[in-house]
Amino acid sequence: MFRVRATSFLSGFAVASAIAIYQLQKDVWGSHQILADEVEGYYSQLEKRIKQLEHLTGLSPSKDTHQVAGKDD
Repeated sequence: MFRVRATSFLSGFAVASAIAIYQLQKDVWGSHQILADEVEGYYSQLEKRIKQLEHLTGLSPSKDTHQVAGKDD
């Protein structure tokens, strides 16, 4: 009788654990996707701000790197 109860308990525990792990994995991947989308949005905003600053200062990325290199010499 004890063997049947122990086997039933362990079987139920294994099934519940598998479902919990699946749900946890799903939640983690969902959170990862949300964070990746936020970072992509911040990166695109940063790129826009950099382009605006380059436009306002009249410097292009290639001119800027040459000027910085020239100042160090």
